[in-house]
Parts: sequence; structure tokens; C-alpha cells
Amino acid sequence: MFKRMIVLTVALLIIFPAITSAKDIKKLGQSPLMKISKKGISSAEELKTLVEKFKDRIKEGFEQAGLSVCYQAFLDQINAGAVQEKIVPKGQKIPWMLSYSHKKVKMLTDVVWEGKKTFNAFVVDVNCDCKDYEFIVPKACGNVSLFDQKNGMANCNLQVSPTKAKVGDPIKVDLSGSKCAAGFEVNVTLNGKDVDYKKLTGGTTQCEFTLKDPGEYTITSKAFNADGIASQSECNAKIEIERILIPPTCDLKVVPTKGYVGQVIKLDASGSSDKDGQVVKADFAVTGKENDKKSVTAKPFIWDKVFNKSGIYAASVEVTDNDNLTSKNTCNVTGIEIQKRFYGIADIGPMVAKGTYTGFAFARLGFCYLIDPEIWDVIVSAGYAVKLGGHNFKSHFLGNAVLDYHISDFFIGAGVGYSSKVRLANPKDPIEWKAAFNIVGNIGFDVFKSLNQKGSIFIEGRLPVIKGLKIKDAHEILLGFRYMF
Repeated sequence: MFKRMIVLTVALLIIFPAITSAKDIKKLGQSPLMKISKKGISSAEELKTLVEKFKDRIKEGFEQAGLSVCYQAFLDQINAGAVQEKIVPKGQKIPWMLSYSHKKVKMLTDVVWEGKKTFNAFVVDVNCDCKDYEFIVPKACGNVSLFDQKNGMANCNLQVSPTKAKVGDPIKVDLSGSKCAAGFEVNVTLNGKDVDYKKLTGGTTQCEFTLKDPGEYTITSKAFNADGIASQSECNAKIEIERILIPPTCDLKVVPTKGYVGQVIKLDASGSSDKDGQVVKADFAVTGKENDKKSVTAKPFIWDKVFNKSGIYAASVEVTDNDNLTSKNTCNVTGIEIQKRFYGIADIGPMVAKGTYTGFAFARLGFCYLIDPEIWDVIVSAGYAVKLGGHNFKSHFLGNAVLDYHISDFFIGAGVGYSSKVRLANPKDPIEWKAAFNIVGNIGFDVFKSLNQKGSIFIEGRLPVIKGLKIKDAHEILLGFRYMF
């Protein structure tokens, strides 16, 4: 039985918290936080002495209340003698009260004074953690109690950078030094007239203004606490905006930087700007195999340049603003590649012709013209296929005219061709493979590209147009390397 009582007692001690809830109190002094005389605390000086003596209990109570950060501020106010007195009426609600019993500091919450009379208490006002707390210490018991709390007033601190600037320069406003502020209003005036306004919320403490006119501006700010109440005083700063003529800044883009003779190459200076005015003219220049210049006086300041000679070019631009100042920065684009559209070509590689397949080596020369660069081109070539062995087949002439379509580095095409006599008639192939026009198809891949040069690998198929000659008995397949120069 004794063991059960011990277990029950321990369980109650664990379950029963230091923080208890009491709805009403009718008598003071039953569980005093500080040991005081029966007459109570008579003066602020005596309160100071008692608080110093029992500060560990008070500190523990503040920790239970979650106000550790306010403990030192409370002591400082007591030590400074910043204590007043007040009469607490019957029915007064007190959020929490610290007491001491069974050698433990306890915090009673939601206390209501229901005694027969009012009681006298010392009042200590503390500002900490951006809140205003009103603590009371009843004279009859010394139980430190929270009487009231509310959000503290915001304090405004305004920093502006720079204080002297030019028209168009950003003016940075920094209010991060303000205290207890949940939001701000920032107003900019010039000669008493409103110029700009910004409202900062959600923890934002910085903003920027760009001022367009010279003069002395005033930037004024109000800080608001969490309840939306404005600070009692505004903070302000003055800045001077000077108008100094600023040269424009040029910007040049070339699209594309790799093109072809006859293609429109866009020289674009539309990104040029002027901080204190506007760009009114762009002077373009092109240097290389052909030199050219052009002045453009209308937005968007673009020159659609067509090059007539292939080569590597450089382009530059100089812009002028409405104050007749020219850009000081450099805007050059180098390495603009303009490729020719008419190429010589050389094809070489092995070939087989169908009878029983007979091997050949072929070589051709010709030209290529880019109809629509990177998409369509036409190739005309002619050459000779030399027989490497076999009977009845002959070395023969080959000629082509093919239209190719390009997808990136791949191409496919078709066209017509001509070949001289390929094979003599024999018992197995009684129909002679004589000179005839051919249907030609090819597919290939570009293995390298550089300015005015290209190398490709291709497969070509050829079908003679000869009555009575079957495809399965007469066709040619070429595997070739093509060099364009």
C-alpha cells in the first residue's frame, strides 16, 4: 500500500505542471514569491531590495512565461527606480501571476481578483522585444504579475544613398535600421509637391527611386508597428539631383554572325540608350573585303546590310543623343563570316554496278549553288567511273544535276543524270546497258564546315532509263566523299 502511495505521488508531481490555471483569487499573501513582512512592501526602495534578493525566483518565473528576454529589462527598471503605484479594482483580470510554494516557482494564468477590496500594487513598465509590458507587484505579497501588454511603437531610421546624384541615377532608401516596424510609407517631394510614393510591407525595408528632374528633393518616411500605428515622429532626408550631360551608351547585335552573300544581315543598335535624354542617330560601319557605312536616324536604329563578297568582316556603331553627345564606349562585333553561294566541288569514291556487282572507282568535278543557304542547293557535276575488274562492263562517263534539301548537317536529294555505255550485251544480260539518262537520288551528312569549305559523305543511287532493262539488273550505287571549295 505504501509503495502505491509513493507511485501515485510521483505521478501527480510529473503530471501537475508548474503553470496552473486559476480563475479567481480572493486573498493575497498565501504563496508569496518573495518573503515580505506582514505589513507588505512599503516603498520602491524596499521593492528594489527584495527583487535583488529573490531575483533567481523572478528569473525562473520569466522563463516559465516565455519572457526571458524581458527579465533584465525588468530588473533595470526596478534598479532605476522607474516604479509607480496603482490601485487594482475587484474583478480585474490578470494574464498571469508568479507565486512560490513547495519550494517551486509557479505561474497562475487567467487570474481574476475577486477579493473584497481593491489592492495596492507597484507598477513597472518594460519595453522589450518590440512590446510594451506593464507588470504589477502587489504590495501585500510581492507576486510579480503581468497586468497588460501591447505592441510597442515603431521607431523610424532612414538612410538614403547617394545624397548627391545625377538625373536618372537610382536613389536607394534603406529603413533596415528602424525598430519594431512592420511596414513603412516613403514619400518623395520636390518643392513641396509629391513626386513619388511607395508602401513597404511584408518585411521589406529597402526601395529605390529614379528621379527625372534636377533639384533638391525631400524623402520622408513613417514607420508602422504591428497594429498599423504610425511612429510618433517622421524621419526624412534631403538629396540633390544634378543634371549633367551624360553621353549615350551604344549597343550592337549582329544577327546572324554567319551568313551568305546576298543574305540580309541585321546590324541592330536598338539596345543603345541615353540616361538623360534619347538616342537620335546611329552611325554604322562595316570593314573587310568590302567597306561600307550608313547613318540611321530613326528608331529602332537597324541596318539591314547585304554583303556582296564572301569573307570575314567586322561591324561597329557609334550613337548620338539629343544633346549631340556621342557614345564613348566601344561597340564592335568581329568575326562575321559571310560565305559564298557558288562553290566548286570534287567527288571521289568507290562504286558498284549491277550485273553481277562489278567494282568501279569514280571521280567527278562540278559546282554547287546555294539557292536558300542551309536549306536548298543544286549540284551539277561530271566525271568518270573506272572499271576495276569484271567482264562486259566498261569504264564510263557520269554526269549529274541534283537538288538537295538540308536538315541541319543531313541532306537528301534527287535529280537526273547521264552515263555513257556501261555494259555490253551478253547471254546472261541480253539487253545492252547503253548510254542513257539516269534517275539519281542521294543522301548524306556534312562531316566538317568552315568558311567557304565543306566536306560531306554521301551515298548515291542511279537508275538508267532504258526500255526493257530491269532495275534489279541495272543500277549503280556510289559511296563518295565530296569536297566543296
